[in-house]
Amino acid sequence: MKRTGIILTAAAFALVSCVKDKSLDGTYPDRYITLDAAPAVTKGFLSTEGLKVDGTSFQMFDYLSGYNGTISGHTSGEEFQYFSNSLTYKASAENWKWVFGDVSSPTSYRWTRTGTHHFFGWMLKDATEAGLQSSTFFTTWTPGEKSLIVGKTLTADDSQYDFLYSDVVPVDVLGSGVPSSVPIPMKHLFGALGMTIKNNSKVDVVVYSVRLLNFPNNGSATLTYDMSSGVNLAEPNPARSATVFWPNKISSPITLKNIEDAAGNKTYDCYTGAEVTDLSYRMAWPVTYAALEPTVTGTDSDGNNVYSSDSPLIEVDCKVGTAERSVLKMRFPKMADATAAIQAGKKTQLNLLFADKQITLRFISLPWDYEEYPMAFEGDAINATQLKFIEGSFVNGGKLVDANGRHDVIQLTSSSNPAWVARGSFKIYTPVNARLSVGLSGDVDAFTVTLESGDTYTGAGTSSITVDPNRDGGQITIGVKPKGTPSSGKRVFLHFAINNNGRDSDADSEINRDNYVVTIP
Repeated sequence: MKRTGIILTAAAFALVSCVKDKSLDGTYPDRYITLDAAPAVTKGFLSTEGLKVDGTSFQMFDYLSGYNGTISGHTSGEEFQYFSNSLTYKASAENWKWVFGDVSSPTSYRWTRTGTHHFFGWMLKDATEAGLQSSTFFTTWTPGEKSLIVGKTLTADDSQYDFLYSDVVPVDVLGSGVPSSVPIPMKHLFGALGMTIKNNSKVDVVVYSVRLLNFPNNGSATLTYDMSSGVNLAEPNPARSATVFWPNKISSPITLKNIEDAAGNKTYDCYTGAEVTDLSYRMAWPVTYAALEPTVTGTDSDGNNVYSSDSPLIEVDCKVGTAERSVLKMRFPKMADATAAIQAGKKTQLNLLFADKQITLRFISLPWDYEEYPMAFEGDAINATQLKFIEGSFVNGGKLVDANGRHDVIQLTSSSNPAWVARGSFKIYTPVNARLSVGLSGDVDAFTVTLESGDTYTGAGTSSITVDPNRDGGQITIGVKPKGTPSSGKRVFLHFAINNNGRDSDADSEINRDNYVVTIP
């Protein structure tokens, strides 16, 4: 039996068709693996179209462990590669828009009845621009391997597309059934840089060119996937390049009128040379301030530092007031309380301001702007990973069956770490800026529950928190502890909900599929 069609959620990608295969004993015959990605998390860099463009594709993997069924060449219980296939978008597909493998004859994969599926992958092609192709980014990739080396020399005149990659998303199906879909949120490998120039002095300034010299733009990144700890990205350390990363794009001199002139107080884009309406950002490797530190070779007659010819510097060719036209070379500024000038998944704005007798420079780090944030997910589409409690923070009580159904039991004891506290974690990606809350039923007066951001137990420390996929990758930590002296026999059940645009939605099926109950033994 062959089945075609796509399950397309509000958050968006999904796929599969199916051929009956007797070698796949131990699978759900009519349950097909569907992968989703929230557009707000996976938008191609500087693209206004997002990822749903014909030809955009991803390399996807599923490593399965703990599977007890029968598949040729597989030993029961071992980890093995369940599939390695591409995911490609095709708008004209009759039902399915994102398809595994050949878009004209897609492959499908069925959920197994046991084991844990580990999904991960990376972009093969971004069809929103000239196209990110594997041959232009991958310096090392062997199909079936769990690591990838991405190498690229970036210039400000390149096609502006990003490299996207996922974390490992585990889905445990042992006795818990299967989800209707699995979110595969993608991360941005690169950041971006934009530059502005403005005059805040009492004299006119003419600017002829702005360039970045010896900027670190030739880099590589190694991504290693571990099924237990997730993706590990070795810190990119781009090398300085003799290529002018930011070439002069000011075709005609810009006259920046003085602050007292009626035509003054204007800001210009250093890449286009035009007055700023929407600033132009150019893709860049993440760069630390240490990598932008120039090498001092001495001082000039005025006592100013002289830098080596290969130092990363900002070069401005300008004429200030009645002074002679000159070329100024300045070191990059630093941003307070920050170690990186450019961060992955963030936009950095470098502002050059002519003040009286000096030029001031300032970095501003901005969140990843995405046009669909205000209007996306109006249907309260929820994308989240499954809640799992952290080993060592509880004593496993096994399964509990009662009138409310089947539950995983988390026992709090003095041997919990810390005592009488259980901590769990999950990730939530959408709806962006909605309010996630957790409530209790049962002996509610005997327990307290809190939500915090990240896995270091910092943040709000309350029972509700704003959904922000840019904060710690959407990571949320939940803590449950008794009020006062623990009382044997007390127990509570967890319930998750989302409030978005004044509407409440149940989030238990996405976050709390194991129906946890927390007890005092």
